[in-house]
Amino acid sequence: MLNRFRPPARAAFTALPLRGKAAPLEVDIGGFGFRLEGLDTDLSERLGARYEAFAQRGDHPFDLRCLDAQVDCFVSSDQVPAGAPHPLSLAWEGETLLVLSFGFAGWVDVAKNRGAIALGRKEFEKAEWCVENYLRVCTAWRAVDEGGVLLHGASLVRQGRGYVFVGASGSGKSTLAETSKEGEVLSDDLTLVRRESGTYVVHGTPFRGTYTRGTPILGGFPIGGIFRIFQSADNRLEPCPRHHAVADLLAASPFVVDHVARDARILPALKSLDVAHPLAYLHFNLQGDFWKVLDGR
Repeated sequence: MLNRFRPPARAAFTALPLRGKAAPLEVDIGGFGFRLEGLDTDLSERLGARYEAFAQRGDHPFDLRCLDAQVDCFVSSDQVPAGAPHPLSLAWEGETLLVLSFGFAGWVDVAKNRGAIALGRKEFEKAEWCVENYLRVCTAWRAVDEGGVLLHGASLVRQGRGYVFVGASGSGKSTLAETSKEGEVLSDDLTLVRRESGTYVVHGTPFRGTYTRGTPILGGFPIGGIFRIFQSADNRLEPCPRHHAVADLLAASPFVVDHVARDARILPALKSLDVAHPLAYLHFNLQGDFWKVLDGR
């Protein structure tokens, strides 16, 4: 379902009114600032509760306008078969990224730190989830812009360092996070790796998956290691063939994986990340003691 439904052109958003008149909401996602204008009171309160731990001003805040789409939805439930992947579509109009899903459409201009999201009037997909999916897209491309990446992976902080565990859906990211006997969980779904002054830093964000224990962790942590994970009967490490590493990282880079031909920065950025922190394969069991093999590297 990825990219099946073409997003509307940027001009389609010009005449749309703001959704509401609530005070702007500021959110810090891994040090990236976002300022949402045009929220209605109810949605502002829901987002305020969701991002309470991240309600502060990040760097270079994006100015995002929340609009009334004046339609019920952009993709109806009867257009997507039961069990099919989420129908997120991305397209380009010059330097503007266009995005569309069930309940929203939007545009993003990373170079100019601005964008807009138009929300449908029926909440087949809850409005706060529409906003979050839009923010995930924005965050992924802001990371690309500075040589980082938003990875489909779990991440934990242990002894002041961030460890990233990438894998496809069903590979065990949430299981690893839930069963780990050590460390604190940043996320069990999406992990932001930023490039800061030539080094790579793992950041806490609100982009968690199913993991609900503990409190959200803010701040950045130097990388302790990056691993592609496989559930196994035992814990062991294997080297990743270097000619596979960039492909593995690319496969774990949602929202940008299909845009390599358009953006020449993506593959070199992943190569640089692998050079700095070589990807390895971690086979882990359900005992949560995989740290022993990581310490033995």
